[in-house]
Amino acid sequence: MRRLVAIFIPFIIILALSVPPYLFRLADPFQGPLKAVARPAPPAPLENYVLVIRAGDEKEAFYKLGYAHAYYRFFQMDVLRRVAEGKLSELLGEAAFETDVYFRTRGLYISAGRTWDYLKQNYPHYAELIESYTRGINDFLAGRPPIVEYLILGKSPEPWSPVDTLAIAKLIAWSLSGGEDDIELKTLVDALGPQFLELALVRGENTPILPRRVTFAPPLDLGSNNWIISPNFTVTGKPILANDPHLSLSAPPVWIFQRVETPNYTVMGVAFPGTPLVVIGTNGYVAWGFTNTGVDVIDYYYYVWNGTRYYYNGSWIEANRRIEKFKICDLNNRCVERSLEVLETVHGPVIEYKGQRYSMRWLGNNVTLEALALYYMDKARNITEFLNGLKYFVTPSQNTVYADRYGVVAYFASGYFPIRNGGYLPFNGSRGEGEWRGYVWLPSVLYYINPPYLATANNKVADANIYLQWRWADRYRHDRIMELIAQKVARGKISVEDVMEIQRDIVDISCKDVKVLLDMYGGEKGRELLNELNKWDCSMSAESLTAARYAMFLYNLQKLAWGRFNVSITFVPFEITLAAIKRGLIERSIVEKAAEEALKINTPWGNLHKYSISHVLGAVFPGLNYKKVEAPGDWFTINVAPGFDVSHGPSVRFIAAFGDGVYMMLPGGPDGDPLSPLYDAMYMPWVRGEYVKVG
Repeated sequence: MRRLVAIFIPFIIILALSVPPYLFRLADPFQGPLKAVARPAPPAPLENYVLVIRAGDEKEAFYKLGYAHAYYRFFQMDVLRRVAEGKLSELLGEAAFETDVYFRTRGLYISAGRTWDYLKQNYPHYAELIESYTRGINDFLAGRPPIVEYLILGKSPEPWSPVDTLAIAKLIAWSLSGGEDDIELKTLVDALGPQFLELALVRGENTPILPRRVTFAPPLDLGSNNWIISPNFTVTGKPILANDPHLSLSAPPVWIFQRVETPNYTVMGVAFPGTPLVVIGTNGYVAWGFTNTGVDVIDYYYYVWNGTRYYYNGSWIEANRRIEKFKICDLNNRCVERSLEVLETVHGPVIEYKGQRYSMRWLGNNVTLEALALYYMDKARNITEFLNGLKYFVTPSQNTVYADRYGVVAYFASGYFPIRNGGYLPFNGSRGEGEWRGYVWLPSVLYYINPPYLATANNKVADANIYLQWRWADRYRHDRIMELIAQKVARGKISVEDVMEIQRDIVDISCKDVKVLLDMYGGEKGRELLNELNKWDCSMSAESLTAARYAMFLYNLQKLAWGRFNVSITFVPFEITLAAIKRGLIERSIVEKAAEEALKINTPWGNLHKYSISHVLGAVFPGLNYKKVEAPGDWFTINVAPGFDVSHGPSVRFIAAFGDGVYMMLPGGPDGDPLSPLYDAMYMPWVRGEYVKVG
């Protein structure tokens, strides 16, 4: 699902190098001569795990940020830009070639280049700041620093460009709003008929974030948990904002926490290495956080083809062509070149998916100015200035929560939404279906100013008069957050410690729905499992045997329901699975089969469920990975931990409490150098649910 369980990098990257580990023994940073490699002194201090940049003006700040990001995270930055630009196989060889084809075909690097040209022409001041950031990176590289991963690979880092920074932003946008959902949905509709489509689109059981139904007027031509609590309900009498975006967990972490101090403003929060701006954070005046809305901003089109000509609106049109050239390099820097012809129609690049040609139209392939949005948001001093920044934010659409020192709290669904008829299944492009008639700025429709408290967890944004999305996250995380806030409010004022406790919560309230399902369709084995669940508190603790059985039931139910359709077993939200079983669209006997498999488990949840956080080269050098440890939680807990080898979860825990302080914790360390004592410094505190006060 396009959740913030996603923002980072559902890449499709196969990072196991196709080279036997023994060939690298001399380059092992933990055994060979690389262990003695000495780095230069850091360019900027890490204070309490926070990268601190102090500068006399913005250009100096951006320059120092570039230098410091490269010092602490350049290899990670390089991998990200290469994924976005389809050049990973130059670094990692044949194993990365299919990833390169995937992203080069979709053209993220093309839109990044167009966006850079647009910024230079229309926003020269910000373009100069990006150039300063780029100079900082390249000045660091000019000193030929001993970066461990390049020494292992026998390669040298290549210079940075401003387009690289924007390409990473496009990659992040793709990870939250791209993908092939429409085509996968077609697979299920073809197999199960229109009844399944009805179940998918209605989602009536999903709790909306906004309490009112919203109406989209004619358009203008132009994921994760977060929540806010108003001053009326807090101990300090000032608002609290909390955010824990659920992204891929990696070594080093996907974020770097930074504090930038200039004469005109100070801002702190998390940034993606390779991009200079704080994405989630506070500047002392305002604080903000994001989760993914998942609103649908990508469409696919099929046509009648004749060779490279396609039929569109009564005419045959020759598709545009571009030749993509790839360089695949091995560990001896022997490179081979390959070429690929990519066709483009009026709707966008043509991809092949399961033998069928589709043209892809994605909002993010336009010139988009999210970087400019964050630049203004980082400096905003009130809600008006914050919204002035948010108007530049196009994609990925985010559930944006806001709080400020004056006591205002607010929610906005950020981004723009294309108006068309449908959008959940591929369109017949030859007939002219699915044309985008304009865009709606979502904050003008989807907003809530000064709610008493409000939570988002990638669930349905609102009941609306148009189609927005169908793969909303299941309601359970959202409902549990709201339930806990209400309980705490009933007992008195809410403190920062209360908010921390909510972020650590591991109760899975989907167990209520499962108990009903087992009672209705579980048969003998279902009743046996139901009896056990009735004695359980629904807490997915690592020590619990019942938690392990419950998780195995969820997994097997999804697998039995959807595995035969050749789609991911997590593709269909659990609420839809339940509805499909109750309607008889899916064979009800799978409930008892799933219960039978669950009852075979005789070991605690933590023995089956561990954090598995890897480095890009971790398949060859396991020592680069963070150690595996028992993980509490599951797919539907606030402290989310999906799957069995857990590689997604809270990519940062962030709390901005006006009148109290700023707290955070990252699942790893600020320093990307595997030989640094700070490489995994925050990992175990993050596992334990601890925080560090940073402001």
